[in-house]
Amino acid sequence: MHTTATHLTHARRPMLRSRRRALVVATYVGYAAFLAVLYAGYTAHWPLGLGVLALLLFGGTALAFVQLIRAPGYAADTLDARLDERQRQVRDRAYRSAYYALTLLFGVLSLIFMYAAGSDTSWQGIRDQALLLPWLTFLPGSLPTAVVAWTEPDPPADY
Repeated sequence: MHTTATHLTHARRPMLRSRRRALVVATYVGYAAFLAVLYAGYTAHWPLGLGVLALLLFGGTALAFVQLIRAPGYAADTLDARLDERQRQVRDRAYRSAYYALTLLFGVLSLIFMYAAGSDTSWQGIRDQALLLPWLTFLPGSLPTAVVAWTEPDPPADY
């Protein structure tokens, strides 16, 4: 019985920062690869291999992200009633950081599209790339989680 109690205590211990950071990197590298394969598949009329690869990358990205949000100590989308004051501050800082990063990203994307729209020959390229824009909706929902996972220190050794 002692082994079970020790196992349960260990299972509820928050993830180490290095593991959280590895999951954040895996999430966004998988996401970027997924978008690249999605674009390649669209422009190559979806050969079977690219379709399978896109599904695998999507599944891997989703799995890494779900591991982050289900981890003990997760605070990015938790209700106020379940968080202490420090966790609320961490969550709020993560949302601010994510907001600034997204504002910069969408500003740069807007400038790229405006520049590309200045030429009649670029419209087909803009249409091809615009198909990826709906997939960018993953970023606003995932960035606060990534910021919290990346910045939170390791749990105390006696946790």
